[in-house]
Amino acid sequence: MTDATIVRATDHLIDAMVNDLRPVPRSAMARRLAAGLTAGALASAALLLLGIGARPDLGLVFGSAGFWAKLAFALATAAVSVHAAARLGRPDARIHGLWLLPVPFLLYLPVGISELAANPTSQWLPLLLGQGWRQCTWLVLLLSLPVYSGLWWAFRKFAPTHEQATGAVAGLSSAAVSAGIYCLHCPTDTAVFALVWYTLAFGAAALLGGLAGQKSLRW
Repeated sequence: MTDATIVRATDHLIDAMVNDLRPVPRSAMARRLAAGLTAGALASAALLLLGIGARPDLGLVFGSAGFWAKLAFALATAAVSVHAAARLGRPDARIHGLWLLPVPFLLYLPVGISELAANPTSQWLPLLLGQGWRQCTWLVLLLSLPVYSGLWWAFRKFAPTHEQATGAVAGLSSAAVSAGIYCLHCPTDTAVFALVWYTLAFGAAALLGGLAGQKSLRW
């Protein structure tokens, strides 16, 4: 077989491979990610409301700054981490942009410090433990499973090259979204409580997500 024949055969093969290709809309990735995230969040909310229910004083705490600050911490973490996860879903992604992930924690941290400064040391432990500290981290992790499943469904169609980092950030995203949902039930609104127990759930979900993503997101 001559070199010219090989070249022609290669050209024919390439033409056959690309003939059926269609351009992918620029918004396709965002739509799929939004679909997976929304489905997971709705399932998580249903699990919370049907399983353990909302806190009985939910209508009253809507006027509480502590409640909104805690919710903002969870949702800001979710927004930053989902954005980072979306970027990691691309094959040309770089991981140096992950420095933004701790920003919501750092912005919320002064609120926790001010709570400690405003109370005597004898009250620090009640601020930390609040009500339901034993269940908080576990419930956030449980509620994150539907969200992570939705994100995993979305990422299976993407092409991440940093599978472990992508899985870890997806895990963090799922826990942050579920923490926002858990705020509907969580009976403690102190920043110290959320900074410790919510963040512990975020870290655990990121660790588990990284381990899962290392294998399940490989393509």
